[in-house]
Amino acid sequence: MKELTLSSTWGSIFLLVICLVAINVTAFFIPLRFDLTEERLYTISDGSMEILENLKDPVRINFYYSRDIAELPPNFKNYTQRVEELLTEYKTLSNGKILLEIYDPKPDTEEEEWAQKFGIKPINLPSGNEVYFGAIVSMLDQEMLLPYFDLRREEFLEYDISRAIQKVSSKSTTKIGILSSMSLEGGRALIPGTAPREKWVFLSELEKSLPVKILPLTTEEIPDDVSLLIVLHPRGFSPRLKYAIDQYVLREGRLIVLLDPNARIDMTSPANQFGQQPQLASDIPELLKKWGVEYDKTKVAGDHLHASQVNTGRGIMSFPIWMTFRSKFLNQEHPITAQLENLLFVEAGAFKKSAGSSYDFKPLLSLSEQSGFVEAFQLRFSEPEQLSREMKVDREEKALMAITTGIFSTAFPDGQPPIEKNGSSDTAESEDPEDEKALKNPHMNEAVNSNSILLFSDVDFISDQFSVQKINFLGQSIIQPTNDNLNLILNATEHLSGNEALMSIRSRGRFSRPFTHLIAMQQKAQMRYQDEEKQLLAQLNEVQQGLNTLLESAGEKGQKEVILPKEIQLEIEKFKQEELQTRRKLREVRKILRQDIEQLGRGLLLLNMLAIPLIVGIIGVIVYRYRTQKRLKSTR
Repeated sequence: MKELTLSSTWGSIFLLVICLVAINVTAFFIPLRFDLTEERLYTISDGSMEILENLKDPVRINFYYSRDIAELPPNFKNYTQRVEELLTEYKTLSNGKILLEIYDPKPDTEEEEWAQKFGIKPINLPSGNEVYFGAIVSMLDQEMLLPYFDLRREEFLEYDISRAIQKVSSKSTTKIGILSSMSLEGGRALIPGTAPREKWVFLSELEKSLPVKILPLTTEEIPDDVSLLIVLHPRGFSPRLKYAIDQYVLREGRLIVLLDPNARIDMTSPANQFGQQPQLASDIPELLKKWGVEYDKTKVAGDHLHASQVNTGRGIMSFPIWMTFRSKFLNQEHPITAQLENLLFVEAGAFKKSAGSSYDFKPLLSLSEQSGFVEAFQLRFSEPEQLSREMKVDREEKALMAITTGIFSTAFPDGQPPIEKNGSSDTAESEDPEDEKALKNPHMNEAVNSNSILLFSDVDFISDQFSVQKINFLGQSIIQPTNDNLNLILNATEHLSGNEALMSIRSRGRFSRPFTHLIAMQQKAQMRYQDEEKQLLAQLNEVQQGLNTLLESAGEKGQKEVILPKEIQLEIEKFKQEELQTRRKLREVRKILRQDIEQLGRGLLLLNMLAIPLIVGIIGVIVYRYRTQKRLKSTR
């Protein structure tokens, strides 16, 4: 019996080795893989499949990367393999419509010459070697260069490839027009000796997908070839320019409007330089009223539930005026916001539906019942702690982002407004009476069909400062998103311009997993002691006012020294004791907060260390007991 058992064991081991060898050989020749990530980050999306299915002519992808350079970091080598595998998957799923060619541009070879000719820039390593890692996507006479596959943009890899395929294969004539009071294209420095202003990243990203035209503020009629108009921070727009926007909407032109009660990015504009009082708010009240929307440019919204963690110089605090929105608080039923993970809005306003409006008003990003307002002018003089305390919480509905839909009517029933007599030099060029007859399209009092307008109550969220960080990596300038703000505005433009396939790819999720539970604990603790702190400061202010009044009256009498009444002295002593007790309570709350966070951290650490070994051990015990019982039964 023992010999039979021993031979059976060796036979089982031999079969196991054969199976392992067979599995490895099969995996080598047939690259099977399973995507176990929650959001299917490593699986080609339906949007990419739609683009591939719509290809009518073959698209050629020439992929250049240096395979045999030993000093490349392991994570970089793994990423090159990931890019190659993804391109190969595109080829496999395209039914012959993707022609993939892979080249290794070694020094002084024809492949290197072609890579340089196409514009693929090498990365210079400290050893002096050059690394090529880019591609050129082409179809017929259309080409798009991907000069470098950035490891920091791994979550956007599929989007970048699909966008290139879409761009070279699309015959769309969609054009985006932009009207803005700010300089989006950069330019010379406003102050001598400072760095020149750079082009906004959001504009650069937009131009990669669609043609973009910056319209001058002297525009009196939106061109007919503009299928989507973006009105960005309309500060100081003339009545004739507002009329042009009004008529564009009635002609069924698509519109995105970004307003802001306190645009921080606008503090550096030329109009706000050299000691002038900055005008940071933007509004188009005549148009909003006709679109069934209320908006107050003097009020900035905040929300304790979505407060961001900021460094005030005196420590980290939850600042409700800077709001961070996680995926579960976004509208998951609308393609613009579905599947986005993290948004940051900075000192934004709020929209709500006008009373009596018959238009459909749909919020895409709403605030909670812990939200409220502060006056916009307070942000110029108050500290974050004071703003947080003074924010008046109410239960009114507030939307930072919304869509209003309906058959709109004009805000200018009398037609195009006359030229302002005291107009600036911008309008001086249009003072020729002949320009009154220059409009191509006739005046409309009401639209024929329904239209939709997308509204944002913040401008800062798409600025470079609050959406990306710029990194110099091996001599290359790398743009790394810090949140989904850019994805949001690009999703919006692609949705309204009809390019929803790309939008579904972009919004597939992120690799970042913030500790939202820890952040929520900090916010709850801060909310818990904030009321006590506010009450303490109010008491302190009352005592100080009483002391000041007493000292002023004593000074008027010419007294050099003031002997405080015993009642006031007792009141001061009582207040000091109350202050001491309150501060002890605050320290206790902070202590409990730290203990809760540390306890949660220890729990997570133990879970990571013990969970998998424990599960494996339990399975091992179950298997061992099962096999032991089976063996005992067979020997009886």
